[in-house]
Amino acid sequence: MQCPVCKDVVLSNETLAEDLLAKACRKCQGRWLPSFHYWKWLDSQGLVLTEKPLERVTNVATNDSGAGKLCPECGHFLRHNKVGHGIDFCLDRCNHCGGVWFDHNEWEILVSRNMHCQVHYIFSAAWQKRIQDEEREMTFEQRVEKIVGKNDYARLKEVARWIAENDHKETLLSYLQNASKA
Repeated sequence: MQCPVCKDVVLSNETLAEDLLAKACRKCQGRWLPSFHYWKWLDSQGLVLTEKPLERVTNVATNDSGAGKLCPECGHFLRHNKVGHGIDFCLDRCNHCGGVWFDHNEWEILVSRNMHCQVHYIFSAAWQKRIQDEEREMTFEQRVEKIVGKNDYARLKEVARWIAENDHKETLLSYLQNASKA
């Protein structure tokens, strides 16, 4: 089984976690996790871990090798998906056999956030839609800040927070809408 990144390196056996077997590339330090091993390990865990906040991420460098890799197991193209949740790299999964490629340190970062038990969700339509929605919201916020300026944007966010937490939210919004017409 060849490394999908280096192409000329044979993957060797490695243990990612207790009872979790994977294949590793000694050159790029990427790892191939066969679907069967992941699901067997996940079933044996018997627990659901709560995702840790972004501040708790292991601070290590990754080297996202990008898209365009072939599955080392069955030769099909790997699907490249964003992880999201404040993590800026992508994972690659084979839609045919279900195996997942982790570039250098990506597994460790997921472990530091307790997201290693959620790898299978990352490739779901719901997970990816949430990432797109978050990116769209962030783009909107950046546009508003660019238009009104940093100080006014900070004030606007403060007012929006105050309105959202106020018992008379609807009345306040109605007043602002009416006052803006005057």
